[in-house]
Amino acid sequence: MKCTFRIFSRLLPLLLAAAAFSAEPPEILSKNHGGSSGRKARFEAVRVSAPLLEKIRRTTWHAGCPVSPDDLRQLNLTYWDFHQKPASGVLIVHKDVAAEVVQVFRDLFKHGFLIEKMTPVEDYNGDDDASMAANNTSAFNCRDVTGTPGKFSNHSWGRAIDINPLTNPYIKGEKVLPPAGREYLDRTRAFPGSILADSFIVKLFGTAGWQWGGSWTDRKDYQHFEKPER
Repeated sequence: MKCTFRIFSRLLPLLLAAAAFSAEPPEILSKNHGGSSGRKARFEAVRVSAPLLEKIRRTTWHAGCPVSPDDLRQLNLTYWDFHQKPASGVLIVHKDVAAEVVQVFRDLFKHGFLIEKMTPVEDYNGDDDASMAANNTSAFNCRDVTGTPGKFSNHSWGRAIDINPLTNPYIKGEKVLPPAGREYLDRTRAFPGSILADSFIVKLFGTAGWQWGGSWTDRKDYQHFEKPER
């Protein structure tokens, strides 16, 4: 009996090590194998929290909007900020695209793509200009298409996302939005969080069926990805 116990005691560490090796490793907040903070990254779609839903109804949604607030989902996402540190952000999108957007941002995180900040545009009282000026990445906002009053933007359905809008400005003729985005008009240069033609992020969204505003001919909206409702 004692002999059996000694053999089992020697085998136990090996059995535990084998089990740990075979288990799927969690997504840990580390980059380029440079260490870990010990916290798991978050990539999840959940119902919009009650406080945020109330804020949406007060700021970015109104009667006549093409989507109900109940059809929106809150995405809790981890991303690399401009200091290459892990940060937590929130996007609001339509429930029909929530799962694929979560996967896109999971892949962006693994790739090391940088995002300066990510908070619902409700934190700016629905002011798109203020959100862009802060280089804030956001999605849902029931508003008109830029420069086309009376026509709903795809943001109104929660089916469009603006990523690093200062680094990736909107350009039509002499108009640049946000105005400080003029510093980033040279699209042959790579700035932090920039979205360039044929880049990983453009291909990633394209594979998921999303259009990139940087490929449009009548204007350039380098920050913008959308998947219109068919």
